[in-house]
Amino acid sequence: MDENDESSRDYLDTGSGIGLDTEHLSLLGFRTILWNCVTVEPEEDEYEQEAVSALNVFNVSYVITERIGAWWSGCCFRGKRSKTVLDDVSFKFPIGELTGILGSSGSGKTSLLDVISCRTEGEVRGHVFYKKYACTKHFMKQFGSYVLQADRLLPNLTVRETLRYSAQLRLPGSATSGEIDKKVAKVINEMGLRTVADTRIGGSMKRGLSGGEKRRVTIAIQLLQEPRILLLDEPTSGLDSYTARSLVSNLADLAHQGKAVILTIHQPRFDIYKLFDNVGILSMGQVVYYGKSNEMVSYFTGIGDPCPQYANPLDYYVDEASVDRRNAESEQKTSGRVKHLISQYRESKLHKDMVGDIEESLIRYLDARTQPEFKRRKPSYIYILKCLVSRLMVNLSRERTGYLSRIFMMVAFVPFICIFLGRLKDNQQSVQDRIGLMYQGSQVPYFMGILLPVALFPPLRDLYYRECRDGLYSTGAFILAYTIHVFPFQVISSLIFSSIVYWATGMNPYLDRFGIYTAVVVIIHFCGEIVTVGIMGMFRSPHVANSISTMILACSGLFASGMLRSLGSMLDILKWISWATLQKYCSEILVVNEFHNLNFTCPNPGKINPCLFTTGDVYLDTFYPGAVDHMERNFGACVGFAVGYVVLTTLVFKLKGIPNLH
Repeated sequence: MDENDESSRDYLDTGSGIGLDTEHLSLLGFRTILWNCVTVEPEEDEYEQEAVSALNVFNVSYVITERIGAWWSGCCFRGKRSKTVLDDVSFKFPIGELTGILGSSGSGKTSLLDVISCRTEGEVRGHVFYKKYACTKHFMKQFGSYVLQADRLLPNLTVRETLRYSAQLRLPGSATSGEIDKKVAKVINEMGLRTVADTRIGGSMKRGLSGGEKRRVTIAIQLLQEPRILLLDEPTSGLDSYTARSLVSNLADLAHQGKAVILTIHQPRFDIYKLFDNVGILSMGQVVYYGKSNEMVSYFTGIGDPCPQYANPLDYYVDEASVDRRNAESEQKTSGRVKHLISQYRESKLHKDMVGDIEESLIRYLDARTQPEFKRRKPSYIYILKCLVSRLMVNLSRERTGYLSRIFMMVAFVPFICIFLGRLKDNQQSVQDRIGLMYQGSQVPYFMGILLPVALFPPLRDLYYRECRDGLYSTGAFILAYTIHVFPFQVISSLIFSSIVYWATGMNPYLDRFGIYTAVVVIIHFCGEIVTVGIMGMFRSPHVANSISTMILACSGLFASGMLRSLGSMLDILKWISWATLQKYCSEILVVNEFHNLNFTCPNPGKINPCLFTTGDVYLDTFYPGAVDHMERNFGACVGFAVGYVVLTTLVFKLKGIPNLH
């Protein structure tokens, strides 16, 4: 069963209390219609346009499983419990109208949007369908858009560039440059971004757009594919009152153009309340009220709860539908009040009429024709990869600190290495100096590979989470694009580092030896960054990723390089582990590259100054036996580690999945 079938199955549970008995549904063939009508044609006939014009949520319950207690309590053996975040809710969201969903924190507002968009992490029962089509993951990726509360944008791109790159990823691969520019110009005008179209987004270090303008850009991105369903989670969060009203006014205009626009909002001002066509209030996962905004006050007045004069109705009734958990007495009192309001709504004519309309909608289309499959033609993999790499390069090139750090940060270690070691000699004491230099040559590039992504990767990761959730590209495409974009900088940085260190310290003076040294530095630098990126795919915190990567570096250098302690004197278990580390193979290449065919002088041999190593090969035979014959094997292993780390990082991101971005 494919992904579409699974998401359809979630919504087609017969135990959802749909209002029509199972036998009736079976006879009418409702199950068959919803299973088959996952995709639609771009055009609908007049009959279909006139018959149903709503997004329906019918008898939906959403249950999640959560761990009991703190993470350290019982570790993996903590108990689990089920929590109902939505309990048998029904809504009919008309197309062409703006709907606001309100409620206190934890009332189920965001969970409702997650259910509609098929981004749930628990068990869903009930039915969600747009016109006659089941709202599956496949359907929502084609015809729905979800604007999350946080703006995840690259700070160094302009508004126009941000939208253009997003359009290249979202629009069909056949779209021309002119068509893309036309689409971008359209959404810029729709969201009132003309005056800032060529302004950079900005971030914490450098100011750019205001909070309201960033939110408009986020919405504009979702409008590029002209969604029929637009969901927004707290779009006015963090905005001043004027900006919030202006934004909601824009959303109302979009809704009136023929879209189903649904947003969650926390106690809006009265002038924003007047922009809503419909209002829903949730509490404890259930509906307290849903209907026309201009009928809300009269409804509550009719059940004995009038709104005080001069009070904002939304403020008042959201407070009425909230549970005060400061103490047991107030919680019991307010919970009783909320349950009474929920019961009153479920028994109201308003609710029963809406449920009747939804049931009628279900039956109306049972004999309608099944639409043939229609899919948006995505751009090719190469086109997507090129777009991602181009965007990453433009963003980095405008970040002076990040750009220069990628090239010159590793070079900053060169003076310390040269001052500490000086010019290498060919006496017995230089053996230890050379080993120290080899150790620095293997540790510094890896360490630089850790520091840079910890600082630069998190914004790229957050953007990936949003765009991958939207189905724009795969995890593999993202990791490969990131690899392609960082690799040239790693080569340049490693080449500068190697050129100075190698020739300034007087290492083996042959160009082929220099080339081998540089190649190893590039591989180590690359692997250090990819390993850190993989760890950041497992742990959201950059500090945790930094600590774990550094620990891996320290441990592998300690027991796998043979430079701090000879491998022959290690415990057997450490010897076995060393075979699974990059440091073992890189270290052998470096010492062979430096010591092979090298002669050492013994000016005054004796008991005080023993001549232990007359040649570099004697040192190799003592501490790295057979290493000279293993150069090809070791190079193959290093390249294998580099490729393997890319694959492993991709798998980590894939298996870890996309976290809850709320």
